[in-house]
Amino acid sequence: MAAGSARAHVRLGAGFGAALLAVALLGGCDRARGGFGAQSYNYAGYAFKGAVRANKTDRAEFAVSVRGAQRGLVGAQEAARIAANRYCIEQYGSSDISWQGQGPDTEAEAVALAPGGQLEMRGRCAAW
Repeated sequence: MAAGSARAHVRLGAGFGAALLAVALLGGCDRARGGFGAQSYNYAGYAFKGAVRANKTDRAEFAVSVRGAQRGLVGAQEAARIAANRYCIEQYGSSDISWQGQGPDTEAEAVALAPGGQLEMRGRCAAW
């Protein structure tokens, strides 16, 4: 009876170990995808996240905004570019964008931030 009991403990321990390993590996998946979300961009120690809002009547037209742009304008511009590229690729299969007004390549001196330090840009996806 003692040998059977020992084997049961070994199987239980092995099962627990496998479950613990699975939890650890799956927990790491979120970090591999980016702990701040799929649209985050890290620059100079800050995380910037672009938010895209599509025009309801013409989904090729969109606006993208990034909060906290005063912390690092270059990082905010790149976060906006990444979010816009992702949106256009999902909608049209292309990252070609025509920017209306200021865009990710606008010189820092020419960029106007909204109240609260939010970067706002408008663009249009180039449909094929």
